[in-house]
Amino acid sequence: MSVTRRIYLCLNVRGFLRQSKFPKGYESVFSRDDGTELSPEQARDFLLDELSKGREVIPCSGKCGNPCQHANKGCTGFDYQGGGCPGHQCDDPKTEAVQ
Repeated sequence: MSVTRRIYLCLNVRGFLRQSKFPKGYESVFSRDDGTELSPEQARDFLLDELSKGREVIPCSGKCGNPCQHANKGCTGFDYQGGGCPGHQCDDPKTEAVQ
């Protein structure tokens, strides 16, 4: 029996700041938990705040974090210093929705 491992994407904060043109590259990229979009200025401030917290990478999914909601499936939690999502065991990849 094979085991599937689900790994969520993350964003390299410095890379995004370096490669994305302001303000156009920041439009419709970041949103709050309630779905409202951040303005380019708010998005840039958010990223700079993340760097000031020592976070080199940030999760791209609300299902990823530290502590992780998938700790019971083997996830050790998101590594903000560059490792990102270590992943977790996915018993049935067809029924576990990706968001």
